[in-house]
Formats: sequence, C-alpha cells, structure tokens
Amino acid sequence: MEILDLYNREDALRARLNTFLRTRLQLPERDYYGELDQDSLAELKSVLSDINNIFTLKVCLAFAKWLGTSLNLTESETAWIERSILSKKASANGYDVEISVPVPIIGEVKCNVPINQGVVYGSAQQAGIAKDVNALLNGKTRSNIEVHKYLKFLVLLDTPDIRRATEHFFNKSAFKERVVFVSPGNALTRFDVIYVVFVAP
Repeated sequence: MEILDLYNREDALRARLNTFLRTRLQLPERDYYGELDQDSLAELKSVLSDINNIFTLKVCLAFAKWLGTSLNLTESETAWIERSILSKKASANGYDVEISVPVPIIGEVKCNVPINQGVVYGSAQQAGIAKDVNALLNGKTRSNIEVHKYLKFLVLLDTPDIRRATEHFFNKSAFKERVVFVSPGNALTRFDVIYVVFVAP
C-alpha cells in the first residue's frame, strides 16, 4: 500500500483554530477543536458568518471619522454620520454609506484582501469591485439616489498589499479615468469621479 504524505488536514485545522483562540482571545491552552460537537460547529459557523458584516461596519465607522477630518466637519456632524451608519441594517439595499447632509455622499466598502497573500486581486474580487464601481457611477436598481448629485467613495482597508492590488486593478480597468486616489490635500469636490480612500479600522 502506498504511504501517504505525512500532512493531516484535521491536525492542521485543529492547530489553526486552537492557536487562534489561544493567541487572539488569550484563552488557556486546550483542544478547543476537539470540544466542538456538530451543534457547536453549526453555531460557530452562524456567528462567523457575520464577520464580514462586522468588518464592513468597522471600516464604515473609520471612514466616517476620515470624512470628519477631510471635510472639516464638526464633531456633531461626524457623530451624525456615525449614527446613520449604525442605524442601517447589515446587507440592506443601497450603498454601505448613504448620507445627504452635511454633504451628499455615497460609499461602498470593500474588505477584500488579495488572494494567496499576493498583490493582485483574484477574478471574483475584481468582479466585485467592478460591480460596486459601476453602481457608484450609474446607480442601483434598488436605490432612488441620483448618483450625479453625490460625492462617491470606494473605501478599502489600508495595507500595502491592498493599495498595490487596487492600483493594479484600476490601472488596467475601464474605470481608470473616473477614479481619483485620495492623498492629503485633495479637494473633494468632484461629482463625476469616484474617490478611492484607504482607512484603518
């Protein structure tokens, strides 16, 4: 009988889960993987399905603070933007960020990390970004927002790999002329472009 490779998928998954729980949550050394029965795994899967929503929310709130600083908003105006974000249900129709006052703004948040620890987005990730960019430029069927009257933002996590992957994507995309990568001192006054912003939650 052929001797199989020494790699064991269950051992690898066990080590990854146990290490994460011990180091990130500072839990005592135990075999948490071994203690998870079918019901526990199903419940954990349900809880973890909200991770993307949590990540998106944190990035939205970081973007609200960024807007407050970049647009010289008052504390109460920034707080109002934060409240409007918090009051919107996860995965609701429309844009991730929609505000009409003090400045009309729509924004889509992408928490994509380039696949395989690379600096280029995968094809599915590129399709998702293109879909959001198109919605910012042309509107959504389930939103009555007139996009030409709003400042438009694509908001991403701020890491070197994400910056490189995003620049690579737009440099070869049909949207290249409609995108402005925001840098300090940019005047955010154009309604005909999408401002690309990187924030750290």
